[in-house]
Amino acid sequence: MDLMWWSLIIGGFVGIILSIVFDIYSVRTATAYTKNIFGVGSTDLITDVIFLIVAFAIVVLTTMSGLIRDLSYPIKNPAFFSIEVLLMAFPPAFVFLLMAYFRGYAFDGSILEKFVVLVLKFGIFHVLLQFSGFYSSIFPPV
Repeated sequence: MDLMWWSLIIGGFVGIILSIVFDIYSVRTATAYTKNIFGVGSTDLITDVIFLIVAFAIVVLTTMSGLIRDLSYPIKNPAFFSIEVLLMAFPPAFVFLLMAYFRGYAFDGSILEKFVVLVLKFGIFHVLLQFSGFYSSIFPPV
């Protein structure tokens, strides 16, 4: 079985187990949307795990990018690669702005800062995936 499928299966089981543990051992909190277990809030746990996953992915992709340095497509097609980076960065981050608008948040500095961070994150991931050879492996040169 492929590594992706193992990751999905293991992630599903870990999610189910965490849901059961938080349901059994949770302490009432001020809001119905969070749970506390052993002094850790569910939203804090989710935020920390997402941060760790992103940090780990950046470290792995940066390492692989430094070792592999797949620059063939960006050198051959710099305009197309630049367009790809913009398309991979802005539309997903734009969804965040729509969510903030639909939920009634004002477009203040905090929302715009988070938007810029998301644009950078998605753009950097796209560049690192290219340099690490991932895209060349799923889209072999023709």
